[in-house]
Amino acid sequence: MLSCAIAAAARGSAAPVILVTALPKLVPRSLCRDRTDAGAPSCDVVVDRMTGVPPALRMYLFGPFTLLGPDGEELTPKSRKSRAILAMLAVAPRGSRSRVWLRDKLWSDRGEDQASASLRQALLDIRKSLGPRAAHVLTADKNTVSLDLAAVSVDALEFASRERRGEEAGTTEHFLEGIDVRDPEFEDWLSLERQSWFARLEEAGFEADLAPRPAPSEARREASQAVPRTSPPATPQGPSQGIARPEDEAGWRVAMMPPVILGGDPAAAVLQADVQRALRRALMETGDLRLVDMGPLGFGDTGLAGGALAARLPELIHLSVQVRVLSDVSYFRLGIVLQNPADNGLVWADEMVVPRREAATEASFAMPLIVRATEEAMLYFLRRHGGEAAEADGRIAAAVASMFRLARGDLDRSEQILRRHLDRTPTAQGYAWLAFLNTFRVGQRFNPADAPLIEETQHLARRALALEPGNALVSALVGHIHSYLFGEFDYAAALFEQSLRVNPAQTLAWDLYAMLHAYAGQPKRALAMARWARHLGAFSPHRYYFETTRAITGNFSGDHRTAIDAGQSALAERPDFNSLLRVLVSSNAHLDRPDEARLFLERLLQVEPNFSIASLREGGYPGLDTEGGRHFLDGLMKAGVRRH
Repeated sequence: MLSCAIAAAARGSAAPVILVTALPKLVPRSLCRDRTDAGAPSCDVVVDRMTGVPPALRMYLFGPFTLLGPDGEELTPKSRKSRAILAMLAVAPRGSRSRVWLRDKLWSDRGEDQASASLRQALLDIRKSLGPRAAHVLTADKNTVSLDLAAVSVDALEFASRERRGEEAGTTEHFLEGIDVRDPEFEDWLSLERQSWFARLEEAGFEADLAPRPAPSEARREASQAVPRTSPPATPQGPSQGIARPEDEAGWRVAMMPPVILGGDPAAAVLQADVQRALRRALMETGDLRLVDMGPLGFGDTGLAGGALAARLPELIHLSVQVRVLSDVSYFRLGIVLQNPADNGLVWADEMVVPRREAATEASFAMPLIVRATEEAMLYFLRRHGGEAAEADGRIAAAVASMFRLARGDLDRSEQILRRHLDRTPTAQGYAWLAFLNTFRVGQRFNPADAPLIEETQHLARRALALEPGNALVSALVGHIHSYLFGEFDYAAALFEQSLRVNPAQTLAWDLYAMLHAYAGQPKRALAMARWARHLGAFSPHRYYFETTRAITGNFSGDHRTAIDAGQSALAERPDFNSLLRVLVSSNAHLDRPDEARLFLERLLQVEPNFSIASLREGGYPGLDTEGGRHFLDGLMKAGVRRH
């Protein structure tokens, strides 16, 4: 349930804005490297468009940062932070960054006045290095600093252009090798950017199908020197490494039983191992389940699978899960079974059949089954134990269940549970969920003064990521916070990319990534990803959130029949959800259904009496200046929504 319980919490009054980087064959590349929007300079530029003359400057981001003039003269600024500014501008959307963003990344430990003065000094250092060209290459106003990408040839962007054409990228250097700014915010940005470029150089191209491939193997990661590893390599998880023994912790304990493999086919064993690994990851990311691996272990090693523990299984374990694979000459039959160890009673089971040729290349076909098994496990505990017991043993699950009932009182209840949880057990997911809940309060305008709430949210998100930087759910939640509240779109995109690389079955990340594309000007791709998220979360108790995403992306892409179908499906479960009502007003107006548009507008005004185009903009609703956003607004105005 947790993986699916989050998708549209941010879609109160203002849905999230997210930018994209690149997962191999999963998600699009960063918009700053892949955009073809009108008015947005393409990253393929290697000659000046007006003159056809090659760019005056060359910038190297792989290896040590270097900036050279037309004749090869050294123009690299002396200051490390000046170099960092140029690098961050070079890979930014349209080559631009806000002054606030740059200050926060490079002078996060200083007050606003001091940070502003330091930024001005760094810009002077850059202009001094550039000499007479500075006025044409670097521009800055009171809000924004920009680099003219048509005047600078950047090696990283050329590599991106080559890999889009299917050519060899041709580099084994480290991204921004040796740069040492010593600001934690910059180090976070650099770590995620390195991961992003590693993915881009290792897996070229974006394919239309959205079923993800497995992440590159650790062996391939070690073989490539494109980017240094930013975290220690994963170690095999034995009984004492990441999987709790039943006596170690309280909570809902789940036994991963030895698999059942029928047919004597080695390929079936490989498939089972891939599925069980993904299932284990999904269960552990719920935050409330304590996994006990029941084997199989090595010969002669009884370990946890030994007789003593096996005999006590019913009293120590609350639920068992088992993967079963049957192989045939033409297909695999894959099943997942949940049982109650007390009486071996069946809790839930389902299976799927896949042709061998499809299963031979990747196990992505099993993702919906893995997601549903995780959902069913959480629902089993919530139903079995009830509210108070759930809050004692499954505090995250209880808080999330309350949070997504949407009412103000339910949000208050969720916050109480999470704060008690953090008092007793400060966990990354506890901090991330509380931060995420705060974004929902901001979106619904439940708090008259948002500034203190936003400041607390930033602190909570930072704590969460520091505790578990590799947790897919935490990365997705924190990614949403940075995109929605702070407009740090590329940073958020890298977090979403990291989330999906760690766990491609993380439904939340797919759903919010779909929202990203809509608000960043790629609505058709957004709709395709929204359909995939909806497919993964088809049996979620919160599936109306995924339908909400499908409705919004359908509207932005001009597919209004899809938008209405999804919107009405979700509205049946949440009749007062304002994000849905807005979409239904706009899409019905576009389809020349004035009566339906008027009825939905009347319902919307009951929920938001002061709703107008101006209030939508003032509330920070993202993406309104994209083509899809303008299309959304046109429908609202056509339906009679007032401008002010």
